[in-house]
Amino acid sequence: MQAFSTALSSGALANLTQLDLSSNRIGVEGMQAFSTAISSGALASLQNLYLFNNQIGDEGMQAFSTALSSGALANLTQLDLSSNRIGVEGMQAFSTAISSGALASLQNLYL
Repeated sequence: MQAFSTALSSGALANLTQLDLSSNRIGVEGMQAFSTAISSGALASLQNLYLFNNQIGDEGMQAFSTALSSGALANLTQLDLSSNRIGVEGMQAFSTAISSGALASLQNLYL
């Protein structure tokens, strides 16, 4: 995931509207790298993001939530985070990001 995140940071996929990374065993470290990449605005056009079954846990969700709070995925309309072992701490971070208006365009959310 680190190599892919580095490629994302380059802006090579700036016009991407859909990304499916489901069932790729991203884990905490992979999610942290991905979150750093999207914080730079690398996927500003993204509308659909599927992260189903990646075991990102609380720490990965906290990193992702921080990226969301920066407005990195403001155009997102669909987000799938189901089956990721996200607990109370991760959901608290995500709830804070949502409360800040970070996902105002979101229409479908799967937890």
